[in-house]
Amino acid sequence: MTHFSIEGMDGVGKTTTAKLLAERLGYIFVDKNLRLLFDEGESYENYFRIRDKVNKSPDRLFTAWFYGLGNVYLHTMFGDKNIVTDRYFLSNYAWSGTNDNTEVYDLLVKKLGVPQLTVILYAEDGVLISRLKARNKNDSDLKKVGEAKYRYEKMIFFCEKYRLPYMVIDSGSLSPEEVVEKIVKRIEGRA
Repeated sequence: MTHFSIEGMDGVGKTTTAKLLAERLGYIFVDKNLRLLFDEGESYENYFRIRDKVNKSPDRLFTAWFYGLGNVYLHTMFGDKNIVTDRYFLSNYAWSGTNDNTEVYDLLVKKLGVPQLTVILYAEDGVLISRLKARNKNDSDLKKVGEAKYRYEKMIFFCEKYRLPYMVIDSGSLSPEEVVEKIVKRIEGRA
């Protein structure tokens, strides 16, 4: 299995980049891996309902395990396939990781291994706001933009702690195709 993970804040272009990269490499694109457990076909209804309920919990150990289950399920479903995922370990850690639940991430990394490359897409707050408003002027993710710097610091910390091969790309002024080209150059050893 070869696994590339695309991470970052909402509105940064993760899904578009992950889809294009998967297409370019001939890999399987996986979005919201727990959706595959809760819903059939193209539906996200059960996943969104359960996710929203979980996210309301103040218990970060619970949320870390919930999203960790998604990583385990992904590994079970696609363990022998070449995949590109829209999120993996970093997003879970950025939102749920605390000093009190590090053993969750220790175990996940030990049992599942790490992606061959994790790509952290970054964009300035103004770019995120503009993209989110273009998607939906009342997008609930708009309230998260002010936390972007802190969440990115946690993502990079995770990569360093667990020695994940990673790269950071500022997608603010790049087209999705240009972002994918940078990733492919890194994969092929040209960057």
